[in-house]
Amino acid sequence: MIRPPTLTSVGAVGQDAVPPIGPSYVTGSILAAGHDVCAIDAVGEALDQYTLLAGYENVLVHGLTDEEIVARIPKNIDVIGVSSMFSVEWPITRRVIDAIRLGFPKALIVLGGEHATASPEFSLTSCEGVDVAVLGEGEETIVELLDAFSKDGDFSLVAGIVYRDNQTCIRTGPRNRVKAIDTIPAPSWDLWPVEKYIDRELTHGVNLGRCMPILASRGCPYQCTFCSSPQMWTTMWNARDPKDVIREMKLYIEKYNASNFDFYDLTAIVKKSWIVEFCHLLESENLKITWQLPSGTRSEAIDEEVAELLYRSGCRSMNYAPETGSVEELKRIKKRCDLGRMLTSIRGSHCAGIQIKVNFVFGMPGQTWNDVRQTFKFFTKLAWVGVDDIACFPFSPYPGSELFLQLSEKGAVSLDEEYFISLMGYTDIPKSISYADAISSRQLVWLNITGMMFFYGVSMVLRPWRFFNLVFGLLFKRNSSKLTMAMANTRRKRQALKLFKQSGSSTVQIAPQ
Repeated sequence: MIRPPTLTSVGAVGQDAVPPIGPSYVTGSILAAGHDVCAIDAVGEALDQYTLLAGYENVLVHGLTDEEIVARIPKNIDVIGVSSMFSVEWPITRRVIDAIRLGFPKALIVLGGEHATASPEFSLTSCEGVDVAVLGEGEETIVELLDAFSKDGDFSLVAGIVYRDNQTCIRTGPRNRVKAIDTIPAPSWDLWPVEKYIDRELTHGVNLGRCMPILASRGCPYQCTFCSSPQMWTTMWNARDPKDVIREMKLYIEKYNASNFDFYDLTAIVKKSWIVEFCHLLESENLKITWQLPSGTRSEAIDEEVAELLYRSGCRSMNYAPETGSVEELKRIKKRCDLGRMLTSIRGSHCAGIQIKVNFVFGMPGQTWNDVRQTFKFFTKLAWVGVDDIACFPFSPYPGSELFLQLSEKGAVSLDEEYFISLMGYTDIPKSISYADAISSRQLVWLNITGMMFFYGVSMVLRPWRFFNLVFGLLFKRNSSKLTMAMANTRRKRQALKLFKQSGSSTVQIAPQ
């Protein structure tokens, strides 16, 4: 099982090096089914290595090179699984697969993840090295696929895949989601260099200590038009037994000395009764840990009572994601969100002591300048109620989303390499591309920048001490906020760019952070 290197750019502010929880779950299921499996994490095994992507300036490959990945694969391997979570990484993932196919011409190469689910036929036709694409949840599918491969190689009865038969792509019947998610085998972290991520404080959230990733639920019951989740996970939301989640946390405390947990859930807090039970149980354990929700959550289940429970149980950081402050735009993108209720929820969470970040997206199709004005007004309200950070991102039309399909039908996007590279604009604001007729790409760049400047300006006027906290964090590299962590991230990539120019080499090692 291979987690390929990630693609990033010098100006990208997102964290691209975090433990691969999806592949870890898949390898756990493979082991539980009795198969032998080994893992290669191209990022975790080369956290300080960057390579310039051939043909592009300032586009960096983070992790092992193609040759280094192939050299690590055992010679007697039968099946090679490749994780393909984010479409922006498809150009490098395809190169890795091409290199693997040259080195292992007889191996079965299986692709899985969100990109594979959104564009399976494209993945097979654009990369001849791929034999099978797994759609959606992969744990049950990969085990059935391996069983079929070990018997007669007939994949026609394996639900939830697209496979190659000569030059034809054949899609089998859909696979039902796993309802009893407590029965899914645990992640096999022993196969992955998770301790390297922990020791280097590489986390999806804010830096609160020795951090382990964890999942308490799967899926999301909503159908936002910009999101590919409905195609990957359907709209079924399932939560694990709170006791089982806490058992896993205790295991990581004992095994890895974990002191903080990042919940990677798509939508963690949907059901109030679940989160209340979880918090009460976690509080009673007195584990002396912290935890956070960096992927975003819903406001409906979080009132003052829940917020206080969250804090008492160790929750210290949480993201909300309204995407816009315009009621009209919320309707257009099918984002079921009551902004007034969200403000009340945020105020309660802030008063409880939880660090709050709120995410926004500019440049979506149909967005107007009135939508922008309403969003800026909402920024002021967020600063007033005490939000710590916001992030303004340019819209990226991801395969599998409703908006991508609409833009594709109009000919505004097509699945070529330039399109995949353009998806970097999501975290590299100067590379923003606007899909809103009323807003140009240049205007979108400034809109994202001025949006964040406006919020932080208002926030620091209302709470002047935050300015000094920010300066302290930058001077002493205390990465306790998303803003300081993002700036530290870009510094490392600028170091790599400087080394490229000094050494003349296309692959460099930078000093560990």
